Amino acid sequence: MKNRRSLIFSALAATAMLAVGAGAATAQAAGELVAVAGATGRTGKLVVEQLVARGYKVRALVRDPAAAQGKLPAGVEAVAGDVRDPKQLAAGLKGAKYAIVSIGATGGPKADAGGTPQDIDNRGVANLAQAAKAAGIAHLVLVSSSAVTKAADYPQAFMRPILAAKFEGEQALRASGVPYTVLRPGGLIDEPGGKLPVQFAQGDTTTGRIPRADVATACIEALGRKDALGRTAEIFSAKEPAPTDWGKSFAALKADAPVAK
Repeated sequence: MKNRRSLIFSALAATAMLAVGAGAATAQAAGELVAVAGATGRTGKLVVEQLVARGYKVRALVRDPAAAQGKLPAGVEAVAGDVRDPKQLAAGLKGAKYAIVSIGATGGPKADAGGTPQDIDNRGVANLAQAAKAAGIAHLVLVSSSAVTKAADYPQAFMRPILAAKFEGEQALRASGVPYTVLRPGGLIDEPGGKLPVQFAQGDTTTGRIPRADVATACIEALGRKDALGRTAEIFSAKEPAPTDWGKSFAALKADAPVAK
């Protein structure tokens, strides 16, 4: 019995520590409906898993709901939400409070017809922004990329049209009037998150790497934070282990300059 009580106490303590680390914004927003575009992608599926773990209701916007359902956690609603189809997006965002967008085109010769960076990263994001505005989304968090302002000079030629399209998509979101946050991760790696703190920067001058899991966490931490609204930040893994102070990190960000609509 004593061991059982000890186990129960340990589990409760761990849950409490997780809640404290999640921050006030997440605690207030838990249970709200979040629409996730790109929910079956390598970063998007981590966003979905973490949202579910924190108690959010999740709606996955996907091209093929039937195919996606088996890839998503139990309880996640999969609906048609092709970013190239404004009507599907309007229906998919209806009733959601928040949206997290983690989409991306393949680019290069692998890009299929209608799936180029301009189709997905630019016009697709613009379609999502317009649909979010019409649906009354309270906060949209976009996963973009570092180096988007330096697309023309990027060393890897195949990335140039992708980065350029992502920046155009960012600008479309900024001009849409939707409350937003843009997060620009550095090089994405498929490693466990939470080992190193997430470092914030602005100005698109910093380089680095970051686990996809930490990008997902940063997206969720942004939800509902006033200090995150209307702001853009590059995010990377810091070098020294330490807890991430999410509140302080978002509060230190400068607001974006206005974009002509």
